[in-house]
Amino acid sequence: MKTKTLIACLATGLLTLGQPARAAGTPTTAPSHTASFKSRHPARQIHQPAGLSQPSVSGVIPRGIRGGNPLQMLNPFAPAKYGTADDNVSFDPDVPGKVNGINFFSVSF
Repeated sequence: MKTKTLIACLATGLLTLGQPARAAGTPTTAPSHTASFKSRHPARQIHQPAGLSQPSVSGVIPRGIRGGNPLQMLNPFAPAKYGTADDNVSFDPDVPGKVNGINFFSVSF
C-alpha cells in the first residue's frame, strides 16, 4: 500500500512539474526607455580570436534544460523539436546499430 501511494505521489509531482506555468492574467508593462537608449548608444561587439571555438555541450541533461519541458523527452508522441532517442545514445563501434549507453552530459571540442 505504501509503495502504491509513493508511486502515485511521484507520478503526480512529475506531471505537475512538466506543465508550463500560467499566469493569472496578462501583465501590463509600462513603456520602456530602452529603445531610445539603444538608438543613441549602439551595442559594442565582442571579437573572439579566429582560432578559438566554443565547445558544444550535448547529452540528455543539457537537452532537457534547453528544451523547456524535460518530460517531453519521455513522450513517444512528442513533437519533432524535442529530437529523437538516437541523438543522445552511444553506439557500439564493433556492432552496427547496437546501443552502448546513454550520454547524460558530453562536451565536444
